[in-house]
Amino acid sequence: MTSLSLSGVFAPVLTPVDANLDIDLPLYIEFCQWLLETGCHGLVLFGTNSEATSFSVAERMAAVDAVLNAGIPAEKVIVGNGTPAVSDGVELARHALAAGCHGVMTLPPFYYPKVSDEGLFRAFAYIIEKTADPALKMYFYHIPQISGIGLSADLLDRLATAFPGVATGVKDSSGDLENLRRFQQVGAAHPGFSVLCGTESLLLANLRGGGGGCISGMANVIPDQIRVLYDNWRAPDADAQQTRLNWLRNAALGTGYNVIAAAKALTADRTGKDGWCRVRPPLVELGEAQRRTLTAAAQAAEPVLA
Repeated sequence: MTSLSLSGVFAPVLTPVDANLDIDLPLYIEFCQWLLETGCHGLVLFGTNSEATSFSVAERMAAVDAVLNAGIPAEKVIVGNGTPAVSDGVELARHALAAGCHGVMTLPPFYYPKVSDEGLFRAFAYIIEKTADPALKMYFYHIPQISGIGLSADLLDRLATAFPGVATGVKDSSGDLENLRRFQQVGAAHPGFSVLCGTESLLLANLRGGGGGCISGMANVIPDQIRVLYDNWRAPDADAQQTRLNWLRNAALGTGYNVIAAAKALTADRTGKDGWCRVRPPLVELGEAQRRTLTAAAQAAEPVLA
């Protein structure tokens, strides 16, 4: 797995906001440090669970700078540069590279429905060519249930062929095992092309299929537990470990609450800092009754993971 461009357990880092709904940088830095200390190999700043699309380009870049200036190793950081405007994607990619970050995770430009593979190829090619830096590592982000735009295996194959060493992987957040396997075939055809699943519930299947690991929202909550499976995926009890992770995920997220608000509420419970519950509009934080339900579900899962 060392030949892959990226491997391990990564958290799409939750973004704390203060009472003015600005990014709470001290809390953000503290959380990034905790994630790395507790099991994450690296961090994705401004992915979906980070509420990326709720923050401006300037806010994102300032937060990246603050994290790196606090001593977080730049090589452990991937920056989400997904935006509807490809020019903004270029600006975020250039900033990440100038700061020494490992790479970027790029959504397809969203808003227009039924965009063709040709249009998506041109959009990704624009960002790569305008960034104009051979050090760029781009991980394409497939989350059609949110973005409204899916990435095909054929498109990924074309990008990896056209931009070897730059088009270096994909995050598959579809939750579809068959789709993950199609992406794994792209990875097998292009040495170094890393396939990361977007949920720890498919971590074992991804590793067994030659993938690199996961970028999972639950890594914000249980990074140590996910890391145990990653480190021991060849162990005789790996399937049992995967089952335990799935049980906890279902207990915590099976409430039906917004997953970002839920993850923030669980972080507030762990840290004792209620400010973690805040989200940026249009999201809404969990109410007190919802928090109690969520906490009870998470606590019920603890014996299963013991």
